[in-house]
Order: sequence, then structure tokens, then C-alpha cells
Amino acid sequence: MEARIDSTAQAVAAALRDMIVEGELAAGERLVERDLAERFEVSRIPLREAIQRLEREGLVEIYRNRGAVVRMLDAQDIAEIYDLRVLLEGDAIFRSVKRIDDETLARAELVHRLLGEAQTRKKQGELNREFHELLYGACGNARALAAIRELRHQVERYERLQRTLLADTPAFQHEHEGILDACLARNARLARSLTAAHIESARRIALAVVADQAA
Repeated sequence: MEARIDSTAQAVAAALRDMIVEGELAAGERLVERDLAERFEVSRIPLREAIQRLEREGLVEIYRNRGAVVRMLDAQDIAEIYDLRVLLEGDAIFRSVKRIDDETLARAELVHRLLGEAQTRKKQGELNREFHELLYGACGNARALAAIRELRHQVERYERLQRTLLADTPAFQHEHEGILDACLARNARLARSLTAAHIESARRIALAVVADQAA
């Protein structure tokens, strides 16, 4: 029974996470348990577990008298998250470049090409996430990879709320290409440097969105 609840909670958490990232659930919006339980056709137990998972990921905040609310990040939150991303993702790709196999690099090349052709924001987000995970995956540190995924979840909605879509922004694809070329050349230092610069570009997008929301 507990395994079933855990599986259901995981599925509901994934669905709620997508709703937050896509902007269907906006920053500051309350998560109404009754409505969500009806929508997902689940009981309150796995729904509450799903919401608690999102709280641990930093996507929602739970208040005693108000319930769960989609967390609104401020500029300080963004600064802290991206500072950590620079450190963790830079180290991950530095270590991964020394171990990554040719098959994985070929897959990353394919994903990079597909990303440039993607037509929807959702597909762009999925491919962008896969591109980075492929290049970080061989770092040998499962905890670092989990932390990277959690930090990315917290800010994806701000990156993807930018009006200009990722696939329509030549700078992002150019940055991806540079990172990929450094990995193909097995140049770990360059890959780390370019990854840090790429994350700084994403930081500027997130800060711009947060500033617009605050205004």
C-alpha cells in the first residue's frame, strides 16, 4: 500500500512540477487540494505527499492557515541558485569530459540538433534538460547530479517564461555548440568555462523575469 501511495505521489509531483514550470500554476498561486485531487483522481494522502516533495525542491511553500502556495523567487534567491549551479555544473562537466564515451557524445550532438528544430516551449525544455544531463552524466557523483536537477527545477519556469524561445535564440544554441565542441575535444577546462558562461546567460534571463514580476 505504501509503495502504491509513493508511486502515485511521484506521478502527481511530476505533473504539478510541469504545471509550475509551464506557468499554468503561477508564482503566488494557492494549490487547492480539493480541486487538484479531483483533477488527478487521487486521494488527499498522495496529493499531500506530492506537495511536500515540491516543498523540499523549493517550488512551493506550505503555510499553516493558507496551505501550499507556488513559491515566488526574488533576486537574492536567483543569485544563490545560480551561484550554486555554476559551481556544481562546472565541476560536473569538468569531471564528465574525462570519462564520457563516444556514444553519449553522439547522442548529445543529436539532441543539440533536435533542440534547434523544436517548435514548442515544452519540447525545447525537455531537449535542453537532456542535453545537459548527457554531458554531466559521467561525472561519477550521483548527489551532485541530484542537486543540479533540483536547482534546475527551481528556476526553469523563469528561463522558459522568457518571451524569446530557446530555439529562436542563436546565442543559446551557439553556447551549446561551444560546450559540445569542448567535450568532443576532451578539453575539460574549456568545457567548464563555457558551461559557467552559459549559466550566467540563463541567470540574466531569470533575473529579468523576476524583475518584471516584481514590477
